[in-house]
Amino acid sequence: MDERQKLEEAIAHLEAQRATLGEVVVEAALTPLRQKLAEIEARGDFPEQQRKQVTILFSDIVGSTKIVSHLDPEEARDLFDAALRRLAEPIARHGGHVMRFMGDGFKAVFGSPQAREDDPERAVRAALGILDVARQLADELRATRNVQDFQVRVGVNTGLAALGGVTEAEDTLMGSPVNLAARLESAAPHGGILISHDTYRHVRGVFDVQPLPPITAKGFEQPVPVYQVLRAKPHSFRTHPRGVEGVETRLVGRESEFKLLQDTLNLAVDEGEGQVVTITGEAGVGKSRLLYEFENWLELQPFRVRYF
Repeated sequence: MDERQKLEEAIAHLEAQRATLGEVVVEAALTPLRQKLAEIEARGDFPEQQRKQVTILFSDIVGSTKIVSHLDPEEARDLFDAALRRLAEPIARHGGHVMRFMGDGFKAVFGSPQAREDDPERAVRAALGILDVARQLADELRATRNVQDFQVRVGVNTGLAALGGVTEAEDTLMGSPVNLAARLESAAPHGGILISHDTYRHVRGVFDVQPLPPITAKGFEQPVPVYQVLRAKPHSFRTHPRGVEGVETRLVGRESEFKLLQDTLNLAVDEGEGQVVTITGEAGVGKSRLLYEFENWLELQPFRVRYF
């Protein structure tokens, strides 16, 4: 930890102690620390900013004030500190980095400083791990602290964000993808995970997901498509499309073929009998694209089928 980080941690710790130490004491202690931090910033002694595609994860404890209302402040603080440390363990286990703890939650990133091709998948697996830890904590706290209904919620989004800067040194992370991840966490069901379409595009075929009605997110003009992650699939069947990664276009001119595939699938489900479809065509007419769109549609259906 460099000098800047030490100063920022000390300032944050003192800020959190205002209610205990009083305004006069805290301000007196903060003054020299702020002056020292200003000197470092004036020297430009902070990491270079960069834009990078990352996956951001926000998690918090639901109804934190209510669940510890019967505890004294120090006991509540110790409870949350211990709980957040355990809840953050899946982040490191899946290659992520907790950027900031925030009272009853935290913000984490996958893809910085080291980027991996499967960062979105790692983030969602970490989110599922967080829910597993939360269920364990709920049982323990119910038995030992009489804490009822301990739950967490998680939001995950993928996009281009600005990293590095002054406010939090190398842990500065800014941009609309960060804001959307926070909105997703706020909108997530209790004990659930909500991901954006940008994250879903990278992980479809790996997890069972349920599309939910789009949410209205502050700062975003259009309703935001969202998906609830239910579980990891026991086996992943994922088709990688041709073309430019991250660029999606609408399927055009294959409505009848696409409907035939959908009708055949529905027939298999309704009658309980397997179906076979043969797709033929010259190279480049869109056979792979048709299957890719069909698999995306199949991924979001409420029933389970064996598809090859």
